[in-house]
Amino acid sequence: MSYAVALRSARAGRLYPSVILHGRDAPARQQAALELARTLLCEAVVAQDRPCGVCRHCRRIVWPDAAEAGAKAKGEAPFHPDFQVLERDLKTATSVEATRELLRTAQVSPFEARGQVFAVASAETLSGEAANALLKTLEEPHVSAPRHFFLLAPSAHDLLRTLRSRSLAVFLGPAEPVDAAAVEPLARAFHAAASGWVQSGAAIYLLAAADALSRAGGWEDPRAARPWATVAAAVVRSLDLDPPAAAPARQARLALAEALLGGPALRLRSVPADRILEGLVARFLAP
Repeated sequence: MSYAVALRSARAGRLYPSVILHGRDAPARQQAALELARTLLCEAVVAQDRPCGVCRHCRRIVWPDAAEAGAKAKGEAPFHPDFQVLERDLKTATSVEATRELLRTAQVSPFEARGQVFAVASAETLSGEAANALLKTLEEPHVSAPRHFFLLAPSAHDLLRTLRSRSLAVFLGPAEPVDAAAVEPLARAFHAAASGWVQSGAAIYLLAAADALSRAGGWEDPRAARPWATVAAAVVRSLDLDPPAAAPARQARLALAEALLGGPALRLRSVPADRILEGLVARFLAP
């Protein structure tokens, strides 16, 4: 389903109780969750006016980081008791303890609004136990008031099949493309180093290839996917800088590019970006 259709369904009060918001980047998924939550809880009498943006519910439904910033700027936090966000609480997973804490709120009636909205910020990181706890709640809908769950993830396929089967998937669009101008110099530097390795077999060229990719920058945030997408694109682009490569060499670079896209998961295990790059380059170019 498209986001526009989901928004119309929310205005009409017919949105499915569990919705997977996937695609785009994390801020875009958060913004979609906020708009849908405001639409569901908005006080505007005319459905087409929801979210109005000015009622007490619309103004107080914000993402936790924005709530903290607002509290510092205005001396008060725009907290809404019927809109709850579950953030990842561990390095690589959202724990069952945090999930159950959220679900306890889902067992009671709304405090102020006509319903409740719960957003799982990184649903793809739900542990097995956490996912099963959430699944049980989805199978037991609230009988006295609407209750909606938004599961935010890069891809719907990152979630358990059982969660997907009980949720409506709303695709927000593809991730923002990488900057071609940033990819080109990385690709050329990587290609030069990789060619040096093929011709000489000297390990220093493998280190040089990893160093070339590290110049992409943006490694400060261990959760950031953009730098990994950029270096993966650079490796793929390097294949076009020479006459057609032999099949094994081409497959090795494509496999390296695919592995680089999994970099954020390794970063969240406290592995430095440069070590990840060195390890993956050596693994796929010098098996």
